[in-house]
Amino acid sequence: MQNPSKKYRVDIWSDYVCPWCWIAKRRFEKALDRSGLKDDVQVNVRAYRLAADHAPEPMIAALKRKLGNPDSAEAMMSAVSKYGDGDGLDYRFDTMMFGDTADAHVLVKAVEDTAVKMRLVEALYEQSTRLGKSLFDRSSLAAIAREVGVSDESIQLAWSSVELRAEMEADEHFAAQLGSGVPLFVFDNAFSLSGAQPEAAFLDALDQMGAKTNTEANSLMGQACGIDGCKI
Repeated sequence: MQNPSKKYRVDIWSDYVCPWCWIAKRRFEKALDRSGLKDDVQVNVRAYRLAADHAPEPMIAALKRKLGNPDSAEAMMSAVSKYGDGDGLDYRFDTMMFGDTADAHVLVKAVEDTAVKMRLVEALYEQSTRLGKSLFDRSSLAAIAREVGVSDESIQLAWSSVELRAEMEADEHFAAQLGSGVPLFVFDNAFSLSGAQPEAAFLDALDQMGAKTNTEANSLMGQACGIDGCKI
């Protein structure tokens, strides 16, 4: 639900095993800090799974399978690592895993406190991408969550709530209707940016949202991941 004290909303669809999503998150955050709108923007975390019902497997193997050949996978990993390094993010593809992140998404939804929720989102990227921690084992997820202040009550709610899983599936259904991969940013229900856009593109979008100059839906595509693979 949108916080009534906020003037604007940005809805972000992403997956914690999407190589481009952490980069996009960081660039958006930097743009939001520069925009002067930070206190007026409600950021809503939305769920999207690239590998629903898929058993965990090494990220390198998954990329080779999805992209069709080792050279394409190496080119993508090189590009992600280069851009990630430019944004201060450390990608360790040799220990990263790929699979169904349902429990991670539901865990985020179980957290009501916005600050704690955002710390958890960052920790899920950090722990899985840089440190190789599992997002597919509930004990591992619970440990990550507790480190950033998530209560045991919220953790247990995540594992038991049918409603939170329905919310996750509703997020995915909505994103599928938009016909875009992730990361996907929707600004005040007016227009969207898809992919790991440059920081300047996010800043322009925030400025446009603040000025309310967009009256019709439009979109801009960038590096993104879909169910069939990731674009370079």
